[in-house]
Amino acid sequence: MAEDFRTLLKETFRNDETGERWFDDLVIGKAFFLSIQASTLHASTPPELLGDVSSYTAFQVTVQLKRGVFTCGRRGAWDWLKEKAWWESFVDESPLIRVGENIPVQTIQAIYEDIVQVALEHPEVVSKKCQHYDEA
Repeated sequence: MAEDFRTLLKETFRNDETGERWFDDLVIGKAFFLSIQASTLHASTPPELLGDVSSYTAFQVTVQLKRGVFTCGRRGAWDWLKEKAWWESFVDESPLIRVGENIPVQTIQAIYEDIVQVALEHPEVVSKKCQHYDEA
């Protein structure tokens, strides 16, 4: 099992008056961004600003492909993920972005681990012309 995703969340903005908070996106390999958010502005459980991220039972999650990642063709990045049990919990926001609301902690851990695995095992989803953008 990979590291608990909650230990990777780095707060970048907080407004205690409005209950708004944002965490940095997790950058996974050369292909993915994973945004995990919880506050009054997000579809999280509870939908409020808590001091301890371990107190949330669900988060709003966005999976996004980086520029230059194949979405179709022989085997696009989504093809490696769309058969996962959690895939149907997300809706397309664009060809590069999928969003899920109130995603349970255990499911997010599985999502994180699945995406890390795809990033490691399938570097071919990134166009060779675009690899210089992000070596992360």
